[in-house]
Formats: sequence, structure tokens, C-alpha cells
Amino acid sequence: MKTKTLFCALALLATVVAVEASAEARGYMLHRTTVQQLSNSAELVVVGQLKSVENVQLTEVGLDAARHKRLNDGSFQDGEDYIRRDAVLRVNSVIKGTATVGQDMRFVSIRQLKLDAYDADLRDGEAIYFMSRREDGRYAVLNDERGTVSSQESQGDLNKAIAFVKDLVAKPEVTTSTIESMLNSITLDGSRISMDCTVELSWNHGSYTAAMTDVQRNRLLDLCKLSPLGSVERNQLLTCVGRHPGEGALEGLLEIMFADPSWSTTSLGAMSLEYVDRGFAISRLLNEFELATDENVKMVIVRALGLIRPKADYDGAELRTRTLDLVKGLLNGGTSKDLLREALIASRDLRSQDAHVAELKVLIGNRHTNGLTNDEVNAAIIALAAARTVDANGEVTILAKDYLVALGEADEVLKQAVESSLKFPYTTLILGADGKGH
Repeated sequence: MKTKTLFCALALLATVVAVEASAEARGYMLHRTTVQQLSNSAELVVVGQLKSVENVQLTEVGLDAARHKRLNDGSFQDGEDYIRRDAVLRVNSVIKGTATVGQDMRFVSIRQLKLDAYDADLRDGEAIYFMSRREDGRYAVLNDERGTVSSQESQGDLNKAIAFVKDLVAKPEVTTSTIESMLNSITLDGSRISMDCTVELSWNHGSYTAAMTDVQRNRLLDLCKLSPLGSVERNQLLTCVGRHPGEGALEGLLEIMFADPSWSTTSLGAMSLEYVDRGFAISRLLNEFELATDENVKMVIVRALGLIRPKADYDGAELRTRTLDLVKGLLNGGTSKDLLREALIASRDLRSQDAHVAELKVLIGNRHTNGLTNDEVNAAIIALAAARTVDANGEVTILAKDYLVALGEADEVLKQAVESSLKFPYTTLILGADGKGH
């Protein structure tokens, strides 16, 4: 039943690739390119220093040139017809496979880059390289720069990363000791090993469940509480806590969510609440709202309930009704604008049918006197357009269609919002308290 919540959470996790990767790698899947996954799949793992990139003349255009045709100034990819660029690496140590220490080895240059186009951390210092042979027998780095770990990515301590990878190669089986090493390596400093360990335990959780102890599950929760707001580690650890729930996991998640009102924490935290105990989580959120005095806590609760979306046929009519009533009580001009926006998003996402139609009409109808801005009015229009029913034959009825059509005809300013929301009520964005569309 983790529909809306799961979708939002996965979307957030996917952004990690674009936001956090230090190099220029593209087109890879984060959870398949952790150092754990790379250590397992690579034929050769070496520590070395990039020395040069050399052009090899060809008698044909070349597959690498065709695949990585030069773009703009060649800083991202620089394929050139009739040339294959090979990178030359001085091997300083071998972790896996066979190579000669102190000698140079060649691999197909990443995206056919020239040396100057490589990231500075690869040009200027040692790095770990994960490689395998292609069908033509030449070595290539796995997943571009993602298949490297530099000193810069290791917060200046590459030896620590080398020791970690060596241990992975020497002991590939997952044991309690493996997990202990990973937990010890989650240093919450944004380093590659720290982030990859959280990604592994989050996305590839099934590989670690059987070997994980209760003490280790509790450590995950403690690490999540300590993690910096907005960090990759926090986002991944929020999911880890749901995938590997220890004693007090649900209360711990609520504590983190209430202290950090960001959308990412709410979305991922709500998903993990469902993993731990969906029904109890909904009850706790509803009860906490009655006690809450902090505006941010109220917003988090409303947002989380909208994401979880209690369903009468799954969670019971009582929880569904209580949730709808909670949101209904906020749909008025006396609610702060930030909390009102979150309530309007929740009203839409809850598929509230006729539960909020009257309140939404009043909000819109009193727009000239209740102090709402165009953003809140547009949000109310979207929420009202989402109020619809579907019968057994799949026939959709928009409950306030006539009202909305008349509104658009009478007010040119609102016409576009009306038309778009009638067509796309669930994907037309509403500005949340964070000023972003949701």
C-alpha cells in the first residue's frame, strides 16, 4: 500500500545521483555502483595514479568515438573519429585481479576524455579503480567515474577506503562482522564509503537482513538521528530504519521527522513508518496532531498523512475518517498559509472525494476577503478538481466540475488553473510550505 509515499521517496533517492556525485558520471544506478557492488563485479581493482591519455590511431571511425561523440568543448565526452583514447595508469597496488605493481597499464579513457578533462581529483592523486575487460579485451572503468574512489571523495584519507575495499574483496560473504564494518564506516561526513554503506543497507537491504543483530538495527537509528539535515546519509538512513527496524524505530522516526520539517525527511520517514507499522503509524500521527503546538510539527503530520493516504478498505474507516476530518478542519482562512498549503496538498493526495468540497468552495469563494494569495487559491482549485468519484465501471465523476467551469469563465485570472487542474488534478503542482511544487 506504499503507493504515493513510495513514489515520492524513490524520486528523492534518485536525485542523489545528480546532486551528490563528485565526478561527471551519468546513466548509472546508485545502488548498483556502491563499492560493495563494484568490488563484487570488477575483474580488476587497483590503486593507481593517472599519468596520461594517449591517442591510438584507427583505420575506422571506432565504436568508442561513435558512442561518445564530442559534445560542446569536449569536457563531458570527447570521441573523435579514427581515434581511440587510452588512459595510462601507474599501478601502485593491486586489491583484486592481476596487474604489475610499479608498471603502467592502459584502459579505455572514460567517455574518450583527454587528460585535462578528467576531474582534478583523478588527475592529481591516487584513486581506486574498479575495472573489467570489454569484449575486445581492453580494460574499462566500470560506470565511468563512479567506478573510481579518490582521496578527495574519501575526505583526504584514501588509505581508509583502500582498507575497506580490501576487506570486501577478502571476505565477500555477508556476515554480522561485515555489517559492523559498514556501520563503523558510516562517518556522516559525506565521504564515498560512508554514503555507499548507507545506500547498500537501504537499497540492497535484503542481502543484510538475516545477518543483522538487534544492536546493529538500533545503531542505524542512532546514526540517523545524528546525520546532518539534508545529507545523503540522512536520506538513506531514514530508509534503513524502515527496512531494518529495531526497538523503538517508529518513535525514533517520528522524533527525527518532527525535528526536521524538510520534504525529503517527511517523505522518506513516512515511507519507513509504513514499513515499521502502517496502521499504528497513522494512529500515532493523528494523536500527535492533537497534542502539537509547533506549526512545523503540524505541517509534517499533515504532509505525512497525505503521503501515506489512509484507506478505508485497508486501514479501516475510522483512520480514514479521522484523517479527512483533520485536514478538513484546516481548510479555512484562519489557518496559517504554510499549514493551509500542506492541507490542500493532503486534500488532493488523499483522494478525499466529497469530504472537503464545501470547505474548498468557501475558500475559493471568499478569496477577495480571506487574505489568500493566488498560490493558495490555485491550490484550492486543484484540490477541488481532485474531488471525484469512480464507479464500478471506471466512470469518473468530477464532483465540482460545474462550479469550476463557471469559476474559470467568470475569472480570467483563474481560468488557466481551472483548466489544467480539471485535466491533471493529481500532477498539477501545488506550492508547499517550502515554496516548491508538490
